Amino acid sequence: MVRFGALTFALAASLTLIGSAAIAQPSGGYYNITLAEPAAAKTVVHEMVVNCDGANCSAAQGQSRPAIVCASVARQLGPVTAFRAGETVLDGEALAKCNAKADTAKIARR
Repeated sequence: MVRFGALTFALAASLTLIGSAAIAQPSGGYYNITLAEPAAAKTVVHEMVVNCDGANCSAAQGQSRPAIVCASVARQLGPVTAFRAGETVLDGEALAKCNAKADTAKIARR
């Protein structure tokens, strides 16, 4: 009976630690974006809140494909130098297409 109690306690403690590790994960980090220039701390882009610390930005997962999210970020915040969506990292060609959508006139007015 003592062993069963100890096992139950160990299992409960393990689940508590696993649960707190999940809580400790930063929220809004599915998209990780590096911009060519620093941006505002918080901006709504493509119906997502993008949080930036200088030129390093992140956002929670959205409904669109990574290429569309990247293009929306470039259009709103300026050229993107690196873009990761979960495990997907956009390569040079994909970043070039993404940055082709950047609205330089709008960015110059910020």
